[in-house]
Amino acid sequence: MPKRQHNHKQQRTLKPPPRPDSLPPRLEATTLWDFPAQNYGGKKQGSTAYAGATPSYIVWNLLQRYTVEGELVVDPMAGSGTTLDVARELGREAVGFDVNPVRPDILQADSRVIPLADGRADFVFVDPPYSTHIDYSDHPACIGKLDAATPEYYQAMATVIAEIDRILSPGRHMALYVSDSFVKGRGFHPIGFELFNLMLAHFVPVDIVSVVRRNRTLEMGNYRRAAEEGNFFLRGFNYLFIMHKPLPPPPEKRGARRGKQRRRPARERR
Repeated sequence: MPKRQHNHKQQRTLKPPPRPDSLPPRLEATTLWDFPAQNYGGKKQGSTAYAGATPSYIVWNLLQRYTVEGELVVDPMAGSGTTLDVARELGREAVGFDVNPVRPDILQADSRVIPLADGRADFVFVDPPYSTHIDYSDHPACIGKLDAATPEYYQAMATVIAEIDRILSPGRHMALYVSDSFVKGRGFHPIGFELFNLMLAHFVPVDIVSVVRRNRTLEMGNYRRAAEEGNFFLRGFNYLFIMHKPLPPPPEKRGARRGKQRRRPARERR
């Protein structure tokens, strides 16, 4: 049998698939968001080494929908600076605060007392601590040191939310990204619902998005085995609450008598 001739011209060099963090972002159209990587476009927004860093795709989607170039984006818990980096890439102004700044362009401030004038922000994004699961810093004012099983955590977050309301311009939007908490032996704490209820005192809900968590520990065998054997669930998603600050009611027309009947002319009273 003659040997099969190998046609080198028919060979094709297969290109490796693109790295997930090199893909461009896209606008999400549903309320279930699942991102391929922490960052997009081959750039580093914030720091992937920072514990609890916000996925940059989330900030990109929010700013595309609710801001335009030149507007001011504020993050009162800036962390590694993801919000600042994404905002500036999109041509927005950006200011970030943190009780324990990790880079020079993040200003030191407690999110319960944000050093901005009333109504100054066009959009506010906040990714608060989810109880005491991560040790963010040794600063005594760090809200990450407050346990979600105690009222102190929610009292602190109520103050943060009130400050966000104060600095946000009427008619504009804010978003809060958070997860619930479960500690084996201590139970489940619905942080998301609790914070949502606190925000209802200030804002009108726009939507609730579920963001798939891509935490590497969720796929580790010991974590999965512990969840199966202990009959509990690992946190598979984060809430993204999108809220709107309503405009103030229009002022009454000059001369209007609210709740009173119009006074009849004298000739009609005869």
